[in-house]
Amino acid sequence: MKWIVGLGNPGEEYEKTRHNIGFQVVDLLAEEWSIPMRSSKWQALIGEAQKDG
Repeated sequence: MKWIVGLGNPGEEYEKTRHNIGFQVVDLLAEEWSIPMRSSKWQALIGEAQKDG
């Protein structure tokens, strides 16, 4: 099992800043690999997938 975790700061003022690079990387991977993301009760987005190789 491997996890990819992207950390960042909530709020529009951080949306496209270096403080949210973790969010941006995870968003890109989720889009590239067609992984649906969902909200959780911990103010987080979660996506699950299995990748071969």
